[in-house]
Amino acid sequence: MKKPLMKTLICAAIATSLGSVAITAEASHFRGGAMVPTIQNGILTVVQTTFWRKNTSEANTPTVTGVGGMTLQSTVTDISDSRYDRRTNVYTVDVSNAAQGVLNITAGSCCRVAVGGLGNWSESSWDLNSAIAWDGTNAAPITFDFGTIQPEVSRLAGNDYAQGLNATSPDALALSYNQALNLNINSQVPGFTVNTTTGQMTIIGDANRALITDNTTLGGQNVGADAAFSGNIIASDGSFVEFDWMFDGVDAASNQAPMVDDAVINALVGPGPILHTFTATDPEDGALLGPPGSWDPILVLGAGFINALPTFDPNTQMLSWDTTGYAAGQYLIQARAFDSNNVGDFGLLTVNLCNSPNDPPCASTPPPPPGIPVPGTLLLMGLGLAGLGWRRNRKEQD
Repeated sequence: MKKPLMKTLICAAIATSLGSVAITAEASHFRGGAMVPTIQNGILTVVQTTFWRKNTSEANTPTVTGVGGMTLQSTVTDISDSRYDRRTNVYTVDVSNAAQGVLNITAGSCCRVAVGGLGNWSESSWDLNSAIAWDGTNAAPITFDFGTIQPEVSRLAGNDYAQGLNATSPDALALSYNQALNLNINSQVPGFTVNTTTGQMTIIGDANRALITDNTTLGGQNVGADAAFSGNIIASDGSFVEFDWMFDGVDAASNQAPMVDDAVINALVGPGPILHTFTATDPEDGALLGPPGSWDPILVLGAGFINALPTFDPNTQMLSWDTTGYAAGQYLIQARAFDSNNVGDFGLLTVNLCNSPNDPPCASTPPPPPGIPVPGTLLLMGLGLAGLGWRRNRKEQD
């Protein structure tokens, strides 16, 4: 039933020629993106994630105020989702001699996708912006993987949209959020809000979600580009990451994305592995996605993974992670599944590591014994082992 993953990886190392020259586009196929900056040993690195109409992805070199253009180090184009292509570019520049303060980073070109659907954007220039506070030391104020967000919004009655941005701060800075309009996004979707404290995005109300009609421009090439949205993730030191993308409205089970289930595990730092089985359902037939379902073998890991990394078996959906040597704290792990139409969704596993059963949050919800599998099916039924908290994503169509 499931189709194999289709992923094209294009990697390049560029010496100097692209460092100061922005690559511009003169076509209407940009859907959104975000740029996440970090600084290590005086080198500013920007991971730029952008979304495009199928087969139209491009590079757009960022510029750092007071420093200049950046150098493209690598590019990866993920074509596995049937709705859009996702491009991840990594850029670097030496800022060791730059004046200390907030470094502003921007990239942009022309143009956004043709206007259709809700039509709350202009088919004109776009930009992406971020900033990082530079004080001469290493900095990682915000970690954020925009590609794991599910932009699918159901128009069916009673299916309000709710999706967390899942941003964290490796530097342990306080994060806040807003829903500021980016360039040539003229308004937010009616009923769209971003919780300023948690980053939870919601669209409440059947009438509001019904406004996100299908974008039928270019003979259907802009499928899923139905309504624009944007905002910012802001760190307490003045750093920020702007996010900008498009919702996809759907109203039939036949074109809804799969739903990969979220879970929370409280566990003690190793020895002994944490085991977890990711689960998902397919709205087309309600069946549990499992072998031989299409699960991406590559996990998306949040901040803090420096020792032995988690492993994932796409045939069994089993994750295994030996946490020996890790510090207590919260760790985010995401896995992706695809339905028969190559429409994908990510599930989030939040692991809270404790040094002692008396430390929060393990004190209030004791962890299970190490090495005991945590099946997602039990988790969903509320029959899981003691020590597991859980919630299920409410995912709508992209």
